[in-house]
Amino acid sequence: MKRALVLCPGRGSYTKAQLGSLAGLDADTSAAELSTTLDAVDRRREAAGDLTVRGMDAAETFSSRFLQGLNAAPLIFAATAYERLQLDPARIEVVAVGGNSMGWYSALWAAGVLDLAAAFQLIETMGGSTRGGTIGGQLIYPAIDGDWRHDAVRSSAVDAALGAARTAGLQAGDSIRFGGFRVLWGEDASLELMTDELPACEFERTHYPIRLLGNSAFHSELMTDVARAGQAALQGLQLTTPRIPLIDGRGHQWRPLTTEPPELLDYTLGHQVTETFDFRQTVRVALREYAPDLVVALGPGESLGGAIAQVMIDERWQGIADRQQFLDRQRDDPVVISLARPEQAAHVVRSP
Repeated sequence: MKRALVLCPGRGSYTKAQLGSLAGLDADTSAAELSTTLDAVDRRREAAGDLTVRGMDAAETFSSRFLQGLNAAPLIFAATAYERLQLDPARIEVVAVGGNSMGWYSALWAAGVLDLAAAFQLIETMGGSTRGGTIGGQLIYPAIDGDWRHDAVRSSAVDAALGAARTAGLQAGDSIRFGGFRVLWGEDASLELMTDELPACEFERTHYPIRLLGNSAFHSELMTDVARAGQAALQGLQLTTPRIPLIDGRGHQWRPLTTEPPELLDYTLGHQVTETFDFRQTVRVALREYAPDLVVALGPGESLGGAIAQVMIDERWQGIADRQQFLDRQRDDPVVISLARPEQAAHVVRSP
């Protein structure tokens, strides 16, 4: 049996390629509780005039409405939860759990802190927190080179752009450290200034910097009112101690025997909302402290794979020193498993 780190994805992981992710849910006896809970969630959403999760997943075409927080959050969580339930406990031992950004909420369920109904409550409440419109925004820029190794020049350029925004009296900062990428937050004016300041570059046939359309300034001081609203709405949320160690967006470990649920809730609805989420540190701590044999990057999609690999390269984990060595390892003996790839999923899921 192999030791596995399980990581959950955040916003943007469900795209048109992921339509139909829940198609097999009702026929999977291991996911009966998820199916029943999702039915209840959808009845409530339909009564409120919101799109249902099953309806979005079964749509013939992808709509921009699916990217709105109130819709994207439960859609992503349902797909992530379904993949988690497909993992075979006879083949892998899950030694730690984490997630990127919104994936932290999914990780709370995956580690046993929340039941399904409470997880949907948390996710819908926080996902719908910007229903009235976005608050600030985000842009993304690579701080690595073509071999997925740290690039000091690009990293310095990001720091300089942040410095220019702050010198101009504008609010800006790091929102998410996503492997070798920096996700920056700011007001509209600061995002425009930083976009102008950052040298245009091409990375893997994509041009940067990129403004992440539809995203608010997540994990920043601009989310203070959102955090307060979440604390008021979710003060009765019932958390338990995790069954599996959790690693948060600071690299802090929440262990089964030492976690105090009120402290975990305070972090989830406080620091996690208003301070930088360092997914890089989540992965780094997990690799160092729990020595997994492999990492399961849950879906929908494959949004986490590159970021995980970039941390592995930075850590020289199991001797992996650059992009090509990682790809060679993935071909011969994959260490990052995506259930979207059947040849990788075969290593960790239950047999049909």
